[in-house]
Amino acid sequence: MEEKDSDQNGLPWHTVERAIAREHAWLNKVLDFGQRAKEQDEVASQLGIENYQMLRQISIALVGGSTSAKEIVTEKANVLWSDQEVLVASKTERHGEEWHRAMMDIIKKHFQRDGFEVINEPYLNFGRADLGVYKPNYQNLYVEVGTTSLFKLWRNLSSMPGAIFLFVPTEFGAIEFVTKDQYGKPI
Repeated sequence: MEEKDSDQNGLPWHTVERAIAREHAWLNKVLDFGQRAKEQDEVASQLGIENYQMLRQISIALVGGSTSAKEIVTEKANVLWSDQEVLVASKTERHGEEWHRAMMDIIKKHFQRDGFEVINEPYLNFGRADLGVYKPNYQNLYVEVGTTSLFKLWRNLSSMPGAIFLFVPTEFGAIEFVTKDQYGKPI
């Protein structure tokens, strides 16, 4: 057997595991999986995959580069979607039905102003997104407002190359995931 230079063997195991653990912790911090976060999704349970395994696989995709992610945070409510701060009615419970509809409306109008076609509840490989945002020569963008299913996130990130998934857990930011093709490039 031929000996290989240590540079060709990649990073040490503990370095990679530390990076995966950091991504795992970050995902738990920034995404809102709602009340079902501690429960096992029924479909995932039938497939025999646990929540920590799904988060680990997403973390590995982030560390390995097949998926990229970034957190976008603002100091004022909804300035990602408007030139001025837009407050969702204070009587509206965060993540309640009214809050969810109001946020979807603000985001939908933002993309429509920029010439995108916006579809409510488009089908994904698994489940539906809240909004689908489309325009020729742009990657398809799928928006989830508020909470999301961990299984749906895991399944769609792993099966929809060349897509952008935008999660909007609050009025003060979003998390963008970009899935890449087999060559590691966005489509």
